[in-house]
Amino acid sequence: MKKLQHSIYYLEELNYRMAYAAFGTALLFFTSYTYKQSLIFAFLPVGLSYFVTTGLTEIFLTYIKLCTILSLGFGIGIAIVQMYLFLRPGLYSYEAKKSFNILLASIFFYISLYTYILPATINVFWRIFSTYSQNFTPIDLTFEPKLADYLEQLQQLSHVLSFIFPCLVLLNQLQALTQRHIWVKYRRIFYLIGFSIGALLTPPDIMSQILVGTPLIILYEVQTSFWVLHKEYHNQLLIRQPVKPYKDTNGKKKQCQREW
Repeated sequence: MKKLQHSIYYLEELNYRMAYAAFGTALLFFTSYTYKQSLIFAFLPVGLSYFVTTGLTEIFLTYIKLCTILSLGFGIGIAIVQMYLFLRPGLYSYEAKKSFNILLASIFFYISLYTYILPATINVFWRIFSTYSQNFTPIDLTFEPKLADYLEQLQQLSHVLSFIFPCLVLLNQLQALTQRHIWVKYRRIFYLIGFSIGALLTPPDIMSQILVGTPLIILYEVQTSFWVLHKEYHNQLLIRQPVKPYKDTNGKKKQCQREW
């Protein structure tokens, strides 16, 4: 009977926490819809101040889609935090500390992503592709950006950049559980895996695969170099430690001989 009462209590607590996440998602949706036009202009690159629409309901549906994406992303974050607070009392101290570090790093990463990284990436891509579209000299073409297409491309870019942090955490865990020389010896296999992931996440063209696969490969090389340097640094710390005396069978202290 007590187990049933505890189960009911935990289910009620979980329902309350999920209700908080749902309430926060709904609140953010209505708030973002109130300032929908400001949100659109916040993600505009420098030099773009207008869009072209061809459908009667395109503007309304685009606003709904934008607010839904933002509110769902924020709601998922609230739900993850609530799940951590719900599971925290049942975790070991090292599990709770590790989970908290990952949660804190993810919050910092996604805030930086949507505050600095994503706007900077949008401006870089805008300069690159708008230059080619304006200097298309064989025939007279006028570039008119469409609102729905721009939002769809912005959503794809956001998904690609958001995928970096889970890949980094997974790569860190795999490298912590395996030997370092394996990652150095079989790096060509990971290159193939990186471009395969790019082919699955993006449309089937070589440019999208390169844009997704190249950051994954760079993260792989940086993480591998970090583990190698960390191991060398740890070895240096062990070498410089003082030699500890030990007692032989007769009870006399002798110095430990260390191999250099």
